[in-house]
Amino acid sequence: MKTFLVPTDFTDSSLRALDYAFDLAKEVDARVVVCHIHDKALVPGFSSAMDKAHKEEAQQEVNRFIGKAKNTGAEIETVIRGGNVVDEIAKAIEEFGVSLVVMATAGGKGFKERFFGTRTEAIAKRGLCSVLVLPENGPIKPIEHIVYAADFENGDQVTVLQLMQLKELFSATLTFLHVKSKNQPDLIDDEYVKQELIKQFPQADIQFVEIANDDVVEGISRFVQEANTSLLSFTMLNRIFLEQMTHNSVSAKLLRNLNLPMLALPENGRLLDLQRNANSERRMDR
Repeated sequence: MKTFLVPTDFTDSSLRALDYAFDLAKEVDARVVVCHIHDKALVPGFSSAMDKAHKEEAQQEVNRFIGKAKNTGAEIETVIRGGNVVDEIAKAIEEFGVSLVVMATAGGKGFKERFFGTRTEAIAKRGLCSVLVLPENGPIKPIEHIVYAADFENGDQVTVLQLMQLKELFSATLTFLHVKSKNQPDLIDDEYVKQELIKQFPQADIQFVEIANDDVVEGISRFVQEANTSLLSFTMLNRIFLEQMTHNSVSAKLLRNLNLPMLALPENGRLLDLQRNANSERRMDR
């Protein structure tokens, strides 16, 4: 069974993520695991008795939190743990066979917003599975136009297979956007890659757009705003150190700065599984 994971800190933004996960779960027949991690490092002298008491209190809070959500009938499990938040979420991803994490991030500049946003980024960088990041304040529109930030260097065939599920699920258009930058020289001929993708996926109906901008983040940001993009996707690399740092630094800046839903795909992690539930006849409209 498909499994989605929703980490929560009981805020309105994480409730928004849970609502979205429930809607999506109904479409594709998935269960939803609601996960709350209390960071022991933030509480000096944290004892086992305190841990037990906190878990009991947190379980009650999780139950109240789930009660606020608009559950569409999805199967629900809860996880209450103490420890490093990112490490424990990573363990839960492996333990439950999670194929998609749905979580919110914040674009503000306060400590809490930076801290939670950094955790979201860290989970995406682990590359264990896909991570759908929802903005705290920005509108979540129906998914009608998906833009994938492509560099045509990193296994786009597997990416297409995953993005085509999204395209079909939402009846959306799909654009591969490549920003040519002097700071990121092309190692493979872009036209060759595009033709190979068209040959391998003749029914995919992918639009290819290429723009020039030495600031890749600015180029992507400007395009998605002008193109009325409803979902931006990109791949988190797990390759040689220099390539990973260069590529993933662009992804990190996008996660911090853009106020629209973003989907971080793993290069080598568990593949996204969003095949539509055969019994579902409705589209997700929010």
